[in-house]
Amino acid sequence: MPALRVLLLLRGAFGVLFALAMLLAPASTPVAQALGRNGLYSLCDGLLALAVAFSLSKVARFHWLFVLALVDALVRLAIGAVALSYPDIEARILSSVVFFGAIVTACIALGAVGLIYVLAGRRAGQRGGAVAALFVSACTMLLGVGLLIGFGSVEGRHLLIGLFALAIGLCLLVAGFRFKGSPSTFPI
Repeated sequence: MPALRVLLLLRGAFGVLFALAMLLAPASTPVAQALGRNGLYSLCDGLLALAVAFSLSKVARFHWLFVLALVDALVRLAIGAVALSYPDIEARILSSVVFFGAIVTACIALGAVGLIYVLAGRRAGQRGGAVAALFVSACTMLLGVGLLIGFGSVEGRHLLIGLFALAIGLCLLVAGFRFKGSPSTFPI
């Protein structure tokens, strides 16, 4: 089984398991504990995303996707590192506003750039992995918009992050199961 397929399946399964834990956990979880769990998810997901990005770079058909996947991985790693390093970041209003403002900005920008980049590339010719990249970019942008406009409460963020992880995890699982190993068979 090629490394890319294994990494897609691993990252997808990790996302789905985290989403289930997030959605089934009580919303009354203390804020610092929830942020630490989200930070751990972001850090682990970022490491898996980094491995996926480097696997994409080894296949000529996916070179175009490497930079987008790399930036996505680095953003996830940064969010995870900050959330784990400062679990009480929500205790101070200014630091909370700056942290979540940075997350909202990064998610909206990364999602929008991803959508534009993938759509522009599809017009230039069919590219492997475009549908999955579009879906992940749209979900990332929706996460940022959701955090910005209506999910300011702890319970709202809890639900939104769980749904985001579930959507991304399922998308990656589908991509991993459908990928047969040959660059020409990447389904989405």
